[in-house]
Amino acid sequence: MLFFSAALVTVAVVAAYDIDCKWKSNISDIEDVAHHKYQVLEECLFYKLTSEADRMQDKSNALMMLPPTVAAGETLEVQVLDGSITEMWMNEVFKEMNINGFLKLSWKDRRLRWNPEEWKTENLRLKSMGRLWSPDINSDKLQTGAQSTDFVNYHDIQSNYNGNVTARLEFRMKAQCSIDYTEYPNDRKHCCFNLQSTLYKRYVKFIMEHGDGHEMLDTKNIRTNWHVDPTWTWIMKLNQDNDNRAERLEVCVGVVRKSSTLAVELTLPVLISALILLLAPFFGKFHQQIYVKMFALLLQFMSFQFLSEKTPQLGFGDNIPKIYIFYAFTIGMTVLSLIATVMISAMSRVKRKVPPAHRYTLLASLLNANLCCGSEEEPTTDGTSSKMSQDATSDWLQIHSALNNLSSILLIFIYIIGAIVIAF
Repeated sequence: MLFFSAALVTVAVVAAYDIDCKWKSNISDIEDVAHHKYQVLEECLFYKLTSEADRMQDKSNALMMLPPTVAAGETLEVQVLDGSITEMWMNEVFKEMNINGFLKLSWKDRRLRWNPEEWKTENLRLKSMGRLWSPDINSDKLQTGAQSTDFVNYHDIQSNYNGNVTARLEFRMKAQCSIDYTEYPNDRKHCCFNLQSTLYKRYVKFIMEHGDGHEMLDTKNIRTNWHVDPTWTWIMKLNQDNDNRAERLEVCVGVVRKSSTLAVELTLPVLISALILLLAPFFGKFHQQIYVKMFALLLQFMSFQFLSEKTPQLGFGDNIPKIYIFYAFTIGMTVLSLIATVMISAMSRVKRKVPPAHRYTLLASLLNANLCCGSEEEPTTDGTSSKMSQDATSDWLQIHSALNNLSSILLIFIYIIGAIVIAF
């Protein structure tokens, strides 16, 4: 009697639950169904698909625990539809880029098939990723780093009546970066990470929706202070390192630092000092030019000290930034120009009795009058100074002044050409 009562209660509960949702036959338009009743309809459909999968694969909870294929040697094609990077920030010390984003994936599960005319719906939303088997796509670092901060998770899993499953694989990754400091402070970083299957290495095969992986990664809505370079940003299918029959996805992002203010801070002081160096020959006499060039050299050393304070904590590695080459080139040209002026000035103070050749005196006077930049005193062009005072210092002074002007013009041209070569 007790057993008969329990059986009646069980039958009553099952009947009340209506696992087949028999009322669905009365639905003419799914749009008219209330939201909560549509959820009940989805639960009934999922229960039906679960029961059929258990019978097909002869195991309970097969839909949740087993891959969709049955025959030996079959593979699962996971189609990569597109992806997006939503947020990223840089760890300069460890050269790691923290990247948040997602990939849209699709695969075929033959167990998720139903008649849309019978069930009045063409799509089934799965509210929890634990209710359906999904490819175990994770970071390759999870195999070696127990404390890895990489994270992946499936969201928005849904299937249509043909068994096509789509899902959004969200990730938070630490990507290792190769850094090119050549254009520092607008340095370039190329950061990559890998996604692959660990349990089903040879079973999961990736199919790219677009052959060119550069078009698949959306970075338009990214929140970052870096400029994304689309030519160095892609999703690419590669073989795993230790197994040529296993595949992995390589996700790479190329970025360039956006720091206009830092670029101005580092380049403006040395540009001002370089301008003072270029204008030094126009300040007149030798000692004035020497003072101006020494002042320019002081500014350059102070600017270089400021630049050194902005150097990354671990240096630039094998790269030498162009701005460092420019600083070194500017300081080197300033030192050469200062040495040339000091030596010519020292030679001009030597007393000489023998006058220079008359043609050299005329050429020096012509250069000083028309070339640039200044002279020590009023030039004497008739070559008679040595005859009147037995002292040819004045004529030699004009020649030394012309030599200084020529060396200054030569160094200016070398500096301008060198700066253009360094910049481009």
